[in-house]
Amino acid sequence: MASKTIRIYYRAPSHVPLWKVMEECGFMEKHGLAMEMGSLEGQRKRAAEGLKAGNLDIVSGNHHNLYARKALHGDPYVHIAQSNNAWRENFLVCGKGVNGLADLKGKRVAMDDYDGHTGLNVWLYLRQHGLEEGRDVELMTGAKRGLERAKEVMEGQYDATFIRAVDQLRARKLGARILELPTMAMIEGVTLTTTTTYVQKHEDEARSLIMAMIDAIHFFKTKKTDTLVIIKKHCSELLKMQNDEEWDCFYQTQAASLEAKPYPTLEAVRNVFALALKRDPEIENFNPLALWDLHYLREIDDSGYINRLYG
Repeated sequence: MASKTIRIYYRAPSHVPLWKVMEECGFMEKHGLAMEMGSLEGQRKRAAEGLKAGNLDIVSGNHHNLYARKALHGDPYVHIAQSNNAWRENFLVCGKGVNGLADLKGKRVAMDDYDGHTGLNVWLYLRQHGLEEGRDVELMTGAKRGLERAKEVMEGQYDATFIRAVDQLRARKLGARILELPTMAMIEGVTLTTTTTYVQKHEDEARSLIMAMIDAIHFFKTKKTDTLVIIKKHCSELLKMQNDEEWDCFYQTQAASLEAKPYPTLEAVRNVFALALKRDPEIENFNPLALWDLHYLREIDDSGYINRLYG
């Protein structure tokens, strides 16, 4: 039987390893699928409009910006599975006089993109810890890359910044003072985002793609050596890891955060919707669960398929 091709576009390079495991291990083929993959990194609007126009089938991501489109315009977006439910930029680079979150009061905190997911995460995290933007803390746009922002903090341009696990390894080697802080719930990583228009016409593909994702997550979490071979082969240029220590750090962080059963958590949905509200406060009465359709995943879960994988 011929495989059915799905056009898939990722919104961040960190999504690609799971997709490559899906493809390289034959999980797409196992479930009757083939994949055409492209990048829409940094192209939030184009991804949303491409889905709506039917030019794309699946976007990996677009986590917070579709709530307003659905609430205000009735656009038919839908998320059908969720790989990660935890914010992973929870390493605080501390400048002079900063020894914890409480010391950020009255300070300047740098981020890479104020209006994007990463910057809004910082805004929400600080707010949840009693630090309101404008009143308690000044949020500023720094360098795009985490290591470069860490250098800016060390040079005194900013008082602190948040970076990811691999960047904190690099920054520590330069002498940065870094605290690993508790994470928060957040929709991140490979979110299977599409439209109800697509799903209604391609129900078999939707189910099969979720099953391929479940298989790939199981492989990723349980076969470290084999997973690293695959992602080193396909993602070295994309992810720019510099040594085995960084690859191991990346793998451990990813594997720990992947959901064996790829449901969103309610707290993660609540928090990502808070980001949407920050940008579009007029959607405060919209129910964020309206953007999620998990019944295909529930069918697979109820069949015992996932439980059998993990024995």
